Amino acid sequence: MTDKEYVKIGPNGDLIIDFVFEPPPPPEFRLYYDNKGNVLFYTGEKPEGNYIVVDTQTFAEARMDVRVIDGVIRHNSTITQVYKLKPTTEGTLTHVDDVSLILEDDNEGVYWNFDVKELIKE
Repeated sequence: MTDKEYVKIGPNGDLIIDFVFEPPPPPEFRLYYDNKGNVLFYTGEKPEGNYIVVDTQTFAEARMDVRVIDGVIRHNSTITQVYKLKPTTEGTLTHVDDVSLILEDDNEGVYWNFDVKELIKE
């Protein structure tokens, strides 16, 4: 159909504009994340990187306190971090018999560091 076919003259001499409106495709909202699943940013653009497509509500909230695991958004309420003190060769130096007593580096004692584990509730 050419431009001239969109405009017609009706039986009473009225101008009739005949066209079909095609709305633009809906925007695609994306959540970009790093290799550990941490949120980097939300955008409607299409840069390179790891992303999942999110709905408008999630995009509007733009929460940075969620994680992406196996292509699904997980809220912090489903991820628990467990900290456990483990003896190591470096870290915080404590008394041999009492871990709550922190010593200077020139004393003999035991070094401790935190071992962090993530428990994901399904």
